[in-house]
Amino acid sequence: MKKKGGDAYLQQNMQNMQNMQNMQNMQGQTPGYQQGFIGSAINDLNSNKEVLNPLYNTAASIGMIYTVFFTFIVIIICSIMIYMGFWLKNLNSNKSQSVTGKYTNVKCTSEIIEDTNKNKNTIINCTADILYTVNEKEYKKAHQVTHTINNNQPIKVNYDPSNPEDFSTDHNYYYFGIGLIVVGILSIIIAIFWSIMSIMYKPIAAASGVGAIGDALM
Repeated sequence: MKKKGGDAYLQQNMQNMQNMQNMQNMQGQTPGYQQGFIGSAINDLNSNKEVLNPLYNTAASIGMIYTVFFTFIVIIICSIMIYMGFWLKNLNSNKSQSVTGKYTNVKCTSEIIEDTNKNKNTIINCTADILYTVNEKEYKKAHQVTHTINNNQPIKVNYDPSNPEDFSTDHNYYYFGIGLIVVGILSIIIAIFWSIMSIMYKPIAAASGVGAIGDALM
């Protein structure tokens, strides 16, 4: 009987010590608080939630308005870019045939120009006739370039099959037009995607709003 009473007494003392330890742990920490740098930041945000929430909502609202307005502007500008791209791409679309011609009667002049930084630049201006043959008929057209050329130097000539006198030697318009079209379409897609994300996700809208406010204050 004494042994059983001693065991019960020992268990009761151990239970009391455990309860005291738990109370000390609870007194050492404030309920709901987290430890560490991130925990401190979260605790600060929770403590100032009533102040920060209106600011957060205002930033998100400004961000959504700013993003939608910016997307509208991007669509207008890029639509103009796409239109110009198609115009440049089709500028010489009627000149579907090509033939190799050559430069004749070449005359070149050079001029050295000094800019505001005292740097010297050489400006070259050459005039020549382009000689090419279509259906055994020879055509000669005056041409001017801003780089050095030589007599009998070959040149690719694109011409209109219905009017061989209508020709072009500049092949950059087509590729420049394609570039404008691609950039315009991609820019519109990105702007619309960002606008949708700002409407669907409030943190993104808030980030855009903070950026807009920062730009306005600068």
